[in-house]
Formats: sequence, C-alpha cells, structure tokens
Amino acid sequence: MLLRLQTVEVMILWQYNKRIKMTEQTRFKEKLRKKLLSIKPDFNDHDLETGIERFKLFEGTAGDLIVKKGERCDTIFLAEKSISRCFVWDENYEEKTIWIEPEMSFITEFKSFKSGEKSGANIHLYEDSLVYLIEREQLFNLYESYHEWALLGILFLEEFLHYTMAFSHQMHFNNATQNYKLIEEKYLRYLNIVPLKHIASRLNISPVHLSRIRNKAGENSKN
Repeated sequence: MLLRLQTVEVMILWQYNKRIKMTEQTRFKEKLRKKLLSIKPDFNDHDLETGIERFKLFEGTAGDLIVKKGERCDTIFLAEKSISRCFVWDENYEEKTIWIEPEMSFITEFKSFKSGEKSGANIHLYEDSLVYLIEREQLFNLYESYHEWALLGILFLEEFLHYTMAFSHQMHFNNATQNYKLIEEKYLRYLNIVPLKHIASRLNISPVHLSRIRNKAGENSKN
C-alpha cells in the first residue's frame, strides 16, 4: 500500500513538472515571437510561425559552454533568462572577455557561423535558462524559401551593426569610470550576476582598478 501511494505521488509530481515545463516553453515561445516582431513588426503570420517551428529548445545550465573553441559553431542561440559571455584565452591562459550580452539576445560566434571554420572563442551561460537555437542550414533554408525571413536577416544585421558600433564607440572614447557608469545605467543586472573580473576584462582594466571605481561610485552615491 505504501509503495502504491509513493508511486501515485511520483506520478502526480511528474505530471505537475510536465505542466510547468509546458507552460514555461509556451511563455518562452511567445517571447521569441515578440523578439522577432520587434525586428520586423509587419512579419507575415504564416511565415513567422513556420520559421519559429524550425527553432529547437533545450535547458541550459549555469556554466554551460554552448560554443567551444576549436569546434564549428553553426548555431544561433537565444537564452531566455541568462546573461552570456564570449571569451578567449590569451598566451598566458588568462580569460579575455570579448562581449557580454543580456538575456533574450541572439548570440553566436559570428566568424565561425559565417565561414564554417572552427571557433576561436567560447560562449557560456551565467545562469540556468531555457535556450532556443536554430542551425545555420535551417536558417539559410528559411532565407531561401521565405522572403519575409530574408528581410528579417537583413534588418537584424543592420540592427546588430548599429548597436555594436554605437557601443564600441562609447567604450573606446569613454574612460573606465564612464564605461562603468554605462553598465550601471543600462546593464545593472550584470553587476549582480557577472564576476567583477569578467566585467574588468570587458572594460580592459584590472579587477583592482574596477574595484576602486566601484568604491568611489558608492561613496559618491552616499554624498
């Protein structure tokens, strides 16, 4: 009798977890739809839904390397709840941060994705998250088969280049203190999730220098 009760409890828990996962997947799918529509608001409904069905879903875990140096990256990712980071190892085997992106950003190792060559960098997740992905072959098939998706690709590239150039321009001409304030203003969650040494590497300063900037910023906020 006890064994039967335990079995029933396990079945109820399994069904409950399954419903939760289905709810989470439905919610994330809607977020993906809104993300694509933010790039191309006049997307044809049929073509949009056809393309969304080409995306695959997996559960990412904090620390996962979704792209590894030395392997080909033929996938674009979209993490629902995790900040992600792209980094390389320098000649002293120290990690150097190339970029840090917030949740709900399309991410990939672009050079490898475009050329088919092995990736020269790693990309990892900071947090547990559902992750959508679409493979290069599937994406290019959408470009060839649906005019709407081809336009989306162009619009996304324009948006990405504009964002990258504007951010790089700010990072280049600002001093370290101004760049830290930029992160505070636009990417405050980074400071709670991303290790300071990774942020320091992105700002191209030492962790000690970054700590001084943070301490000074904290003192100024109290005055």
